[in-house]
Amino acid sequence: MSHDKKLYSLVSPATAGAMLFGAVVGGVAAAAASARKVKEGTMSAREAAFSSLREAGTTGLASGAGVAAMSALRVGGATGLVGIAVVATGAKYLLDSVLDQVLAKGKACCAASDECAAPAPAAAPAAVAKPKVKPAARTKPAAKAAKPKTPKAEPKAQPIVTE
Repeated sequence: MSHDKKLYSLVSPATAGAMLFGAVVGGVAAAAASARKVKEGTMSAREAAFSSLREAGTTGLASGAGVAAMSALRVGGATGLVGIAVVATGAKYLLDSVLDQVLAKGKACCAASDECAAPAPAAAPAAVAKPKVKPAARTKPAAKAAKPKTPKAEPKAQPIVTE
């Protein structure tokens, strides 16, 4: 039995297709979001590539897990679609949580070790006292010209009627 046939027996074609489709959709969505961040300057191109690959992988695995679970339970139709969504959401959440913890520990470990730690910044020169300068006095805006008051019209005299 060759290696390919063993893999084929472990992963059904439907599961493999779901994994591939999930990876493509997740990767494209992450790449689009990351491209905007790179353009804005809030993310480097390397971080964007890593983020896109991570999302592609986790989304592919999660969607494959959803399809595999519903296939194993032999659930189809609308119930199967809902089940795939529920299992894939839970798997994606779990994968992201685990990766976040692993990457956070890796960064902490790397920062604590002497090999990865960034070189210590050079000692800053003694502070030179700068003379205090008073800010320029603010000028008040010119007062608005007062509108001329128009005299109120006197009420019209009513004719006196006598009988």
